Amino acid sequence: MHAARMKGLLLDLLWPQTCAHCRRDLPRGYAEPLCAACLPRLRPVDRPWCARCGVPHPGAGLCASCRASASACRMIRAASLYREASVSLIHAFKYRGRKSAALWAGGCMARAWTRFPELGRPDALVPVPLHRRRLAERGYNQAELLAESLGRGLGIPLMRRGLARLKNTKPQWTLGRKKRLENLAGAFAADASLFRGLRVLLVDDVCTTGASLEECARALRRAGAQGVSAYAFAREL
Repeated sequence: MHAARMKGLLLDLLWPQTCAHCRRDLPRGYAEPLCAACLPRLRPVDRPWCARCGVPHPGAGLCASCRASASACRMIRAASLYREASVSLIHAFKYRGRKSAALWAGGCMARAWTRFPELGRPDALVPVPLHRRRLAERGYNQAELLAESLGRGLGIPLMRRGLARLKNTKPQWTLGRKKRLENLAGAFAADASLFRGLRVLLVDDVCTTGASLEECARALRRAGAQGVSAYAFAREL
């Protein structure tokens, strides 16, 4: 028997994989991080939505928040709602080290891509970066894993460098909207020699208010990017 196959079988016996949502054991050799019963619990965002931020909104125009302020990020779309199975899946690759779950989620984003023709065809995918301290703690950037799998599925280049997180900001979910904006002010910088003239698609795991994506987009636009949109695995409403 091939050594890699033998190693896989041994790992299955010692540490069987469990469903990221219900935590039941998965069948040996099962490829998905969610069991067959939990896969349907990944819920898509339903139309109609705001033409810019992607939150549910009647009609085809902008929601009140997007009408009230200009934005550097042209539009935001998400493959699923941040509920049930998508929450568990994100926690699995963000906090429990299941990098394979992030690659699988990026594949889901690639399969959902045809639902968003308005995103066009970007020149490059750019993952939302982690601060170097948080990257050292986690060992990987989950947004980069998502972008890697998405880029492979769509045939779009991935830019791993050029956008940097300068501030080790507090987790956004702990803050109100005003504090989130203050927390992220000046948090990102982009290399103008890499992004000038490019149409960029930011990639992240979850979009809550869109503040992080907006700050990234501002940095990229200052660096000369022709246009910036964003695509997340999940959208919190």
